[in-house]
Amino acid sequence: MAFRSYRIRIAGRIILTGMFMAFMFYALGQEKWYVATGVSALIVILLMIDLFRFIDRSNREFTSLLEALKHQDFTQSYSRKFSEKSFRELESSFNEILEQYRGARMDQAAQYQYLQTVIEHINIALVCFNNSGKVFLFNQAAAVLFRKAKVESLEPLKSIHPSIHQLMVNLRAGQREVIRVNREGELLQLSVHVTEFRVRKEKYKLVSLQNIRHELEEQELDSWQKLIRVLTHEIMNSVTPVSSLSSAINEMLTDEKGRRRALGTLSRDDLDDMYSSLDTIEERSKGLLSFVADYKNLTRLPQPVFEDIAVEFLLNHMHRLFKKDMASENINYQVKIPAHQMSICADSMMIQQVLINLIKNAMEAVKECEEKSIMLSADSRNEKVIIRVRDNGKGIDDEDLEKVFIPFYTTKKKGSGIGLSLSKQIMRLHKGSIHFQSDDSGTVFNIEF
Repeated sequence: MAFRSYRIRIAGRIILTGMFMAFMFYALGQEKWYVATGVSALIVILLMIDLFRFIDRSNREFTSLLEALKHQDFTQSYSRKFSEKSFRELESSFNEILEQYRGARMDQAAQYQYLQTVIEHINIALVCFNNSGKVFLFNQAAAVLFRKAKVESLEPLKSIHPSIHQLMVNLRAGQREVIRVNREGELLQLSVHVTEFRVRKEKYKLVSLQNIRHELEEQELDSWQKLIRVLTHEIMNSVTPVSSLSSAINEMLTDEKGRRRALGTLSRDDLDDMYSSLDTIEERSKGLLSFVADYKNLTRLPQPVFEDIAVEFLLNHMHRLFKKDMASENINYQVKIPAHQMSICADSMMIQQVLINLIKNAMEAVKECEEKSIMLSADSRNEKVIIRVRDNGKGIDDEDLEKVFIPFYTTKKKGSGIGLSLSKQIMRLHKGSIHFQSDDSGTVFNIEF
């Protein structure tokens, strides 16, 4: 409305000026109209001066507003009480604009204060920096971790904790690493996670560092307890019959006073029982030795020899390896080759062992199904390569979900229980992961690189 009135007033002044100029030229053509000519000329001059002042005043108002917006100075207001209605309306519009910007800035300041409070409150160290190493965010948890109140660049952190500095600089977006740090005699286990983003074409890296020592200790204790329960169960299964049969043989070979009996004094049935007991003791002793050997293999994995492996090669190799066995078990075995080329940096033999374990487990899972189906596939997501082994078995029971990766735990009648735990260790050596989803329609195991 103000700008509409502004245009009308300018147009009115221009029309009025034109009319008086036309009258002035008309008066010049008449004889002895000197007074009329002079008066009209004076009026034209005054109208032109008023038009110039009117336009100049509005320009100054616009310039003042733009300068206020440019420098984010929202303290001033427009209340000069000009006599012209258009300027009063223009002032009102300018004040409304400034009030909206003032409110937006206050909201922005409040949101910034809220965000700062949240960042300072969380017990996770946050460090944000750009490619040149300039630090833009260094919260209170980071100050406690590095024993440094405030930093403007990464250089001071390099001398405090060189290993953390190197990890922060070298880790790529989405990567996560756990590092052990000794801080003044206190052992910290930091989970370091990196996120990268761009603001105004400048690249930033946000690093979070969380001390997960207590969580890892609790998880480690829980894992040890589960492992000890399994070990105790397996050892007791072997030692109990050995102890019982040894005691029985000892009773056969001694009299009531504890003296040794001659073998010739034993009956035929006692000798048969003794030989049978010895066979059982030997069998259980061998089983216990085999169990210990499996445990030794599980805890002494060799370091992987990394090389670039085409995922297509791995899938085709697994297809050829199990094609005959799948056909003999009437299993619909599908291998889905990815449309585009994908490769992983891994130890070929170790990863093949992981896939063999998963496929054998899948074959065991579909044994009782009428229509048996197993699919091996691969795809990529968020710079990760994921290989999947899917079956349509009955799924894993709820009570077994947390025990799947525990060494020596197995629900099979014939099985060592180290396949999945071995696979998990192999993936850990590759800095990858293995996880699964299971329900009544089947189970899918994912290995991620």
